[in-house]
Amino acid sequence: MKSIGRSKNRGMYFFPGVILVLAVAILMFGGCGEGEEASGTFTYADLADPVAIDPAYVEEEIGANINRYLFEGLVKYDSVTGQVVPGVAEEWEVSEDATEFTFKLRKGVRFSNGRELVADDFVYSWTRALDPATESPMALVILEPVRDAVAFSMGETDKFTGVEAVDDHTLKVTLEYPLAEFVTFLGHPVCAPVPKEEVEAASDGYSEKPVGNGPFMLREWKHDQELVLERNPEYDGEAARVEEVIVKIIPDEATAIEELKAGNVDAVKSLPPGMDESLRADAEVTVVDSDTAALWFAAFNMAESPWSDSKALREAVNFAVDRETLADVVMQGHATAADAIVPSAMAGHQDDVLAYRYDPEQAKAKLAEAGYPEGNGLPAITLTYPSEGTGPELAQAVQSQLKEVGIQVEINGLAPGDFIEQMTGQQLSFFIISWGADYPSVDTFLYTLFHSSLIGPGAPNISQYANDEVDLALDDARASLDAQERSRLYQEAEGQILADAPIIPLVFSRNVMAYSSRVSEFVVTPMGDIALDEVAVSES
Repeated sequence: MKSIGRSKNRGMYFFPGVILVLAVAILMFGGCGEGEEASGTFTYADLADPVAIDPAYVEEEIGANINRYLFEGLVKYDSVTGQVVPGVAEEWEVSEDATEFTFKLRKGVRFSNGRELVADDFVYSWTRALDPATESPMALVILEPVRDAVAFSMGETDKFTGVEAVDDHTLKVTLEYPLAEFVTFLGHPVCAPVPKEEVEAASDGYSEKPVGNGPFMLREWKHDQELVLERNPEYDGEAARVEEVIVKIIPDEATAIEELKAGNVDAVKSLPPGMDESLRADAEVTVVDSDTAALWFAAFNMAESPWSDSKALREAVNFAVDRETLADVVMQGHATAADAIVPSAMAGHQDDVLAYRYDPEQAKAKLAEAGYPEGNGLPAITLTYPSEGTGPELAQAVQSQLKEVGIQVEINGLAPGDFIEQMTGQQLSFFIISWGADYPSVDTFLYTLFHSSLIGPGAPNISQYANDEVDLALDDARASLDAQERSRLYQEAEGQILADAPIIPLVFSRNVMAYSSRVSEFVVTPMGDIALDEVAVSES
């Protein structure tokens, strides 16, 4: 057994070759002196109401970011490096074949209701999330490797045996197959513990005001207006630097910026392209840019004609897209041209692995090879996109670029909820989507999006791509205990996926945020959120 946890001799953490870490710049701004007491309220603007903040139902970025500060799982991600570090689990052991993981939980961890957290809370929480009656959007995506997780979530068995409370402070997890990086997955919010008594007492109301064990607790949620978080007095870790966090829901970015200038909010979490230049000249505002592990891409439905019939047609579309223009002109520097599937902000990224560079003449040649010279005979194609954020601009640009080589495209914008429902319901033929990392490993892009076992209604292989060789490489990568071999296999799989062209990588996203001079410390994490427990503000 390999023991992993805190090094008592050096005061740091060891992870012997099983963790892939986000390769990002350290983004810490301002700063109070060490040990300086901080207080007050930090207010920031976000674009939309969370879909959910109950761990079982968290799916999208806004809810996931807030959830990370209301709950703490077995492990968490370091706010600067992105590394996996101990959370509720102070250490863990991994069997030699990477199928058994034994976690030792810290004693004295409490939920905000004052009750001590024990190993059974994880058994209950994971079982609740996987229960088919719960309909969790992320539980099976993250916990699929755990023994009986798939069968239990599909209603094929009433027993979920893969997670066991050995005693109050020991949790044992058994997997269906070897997975060296399994611990990396466990920082996802769906793996966080919830208290059974609070869930059952609140019934459906628990999701409105969940009780957690993180540095903050939820005091109030006015839907589509604001959420108010307050410091959790029961939290046994380092106390949050501010007493209160207010999340203002302001869908209009221009309004959010005016609120920042007026002093009504301390930060704006998402600045759209073209709206940051005036702020950069404002001495009272700091604009911060950072690469993030997120990819915008267009996907073909590989189960439908014409995409399923012709690789040459998929290649033609890839060659017709000018990614540099998308990044520099459409996104106005809030993105970089994609040269792979795995974003450049993540360890494991391969430079220039994408062979389909902008080449209109090659696109026309591939169209002819597919049987559509100059686009003749090819019916108009519908490109669907989420109507909020930068989806519309990207869709319009792709439409224009494809028209230049003879491909006629009609664009169709859908509200985000409708878009996700139709996309995961396999109803879209050609669509644009942004995919961010759920956990700090290339696996979250390659296995999740392209393994054939994840094809189906509600499953994340949204292009319905299937290749036996890719499946084998991804399976072997997951099982390998050798970090170099694992990296080689993931790279092999990525190369084959790109060659098959089930998607068109477009751009890698960049985070652009702004905060006022009232904020004395501001940390942007590798996952693209604000480290709410580390923010500090000045009352002067």
